[in-house]
Amino acid sequence: MKKSEEKNNDRINSDINGRIEYIDQSLRSVDNRMRAVEKRLSIKTFVPDADISSPEKERSVDNISQNEITEKLQEIDRKLVSLEKTTHETHVTDIGSIKSQLSSIENRILKLEKHNEITIGKIKVPIEFSGLAATIVMFATGYLIYGGHWNIIRSSYYPILVGILFGGVVIGKFIMTNRK
Repeated sequence: MKKSEEKNNDRINSDINGRIEYIDQSLRSVDNRMRAVEKRLSIKTFVPDADISSPEKERSVDNISQNEITEKLQEIDRKLVSLEKTTHETHVTDIGSIKSQLSSIENRILKLEKHNEITIGKIKVPIEFSGLAATIVMFATGYLIYGGHWNIIRSSYYPILVGILFGGVVIGKFIMTNRK
């Protein structure tokens, strides 16, 4: 049981790690894009017209480029905020789905653990019916051999009786497993 739980936990952890890596790559991509935009904006130079080279025009060109940079940075900030909201919502959704998967796995494990138990008073006793049936068959065969009743063991009725006993055990286990 513990190995299957460890496999499920490893599978869930690898799924979470994969999603975290995806989000990390997305953030790196946005960061690289922002750097590229900043680089382009810092490289961009304005060439004033040849006939107009007054200091007032140069200041207005600087103000225009400053306004463009400010607008682009605000746009990048808005995109980054929306990306952060999206990643947060994705995390919340992923955590919710992982919790529901864990609860269903726990229910399945509890059901598997309880299907081989019988209750005697307040005590739950684990029992393996196929092992119990095999023990009964072995004791009966041993008794028949010890008593010298080889004719019963060699007859076709004895193996048929053993087959019916094992079939009844399988049907009983099936009924017990699917009763709830």
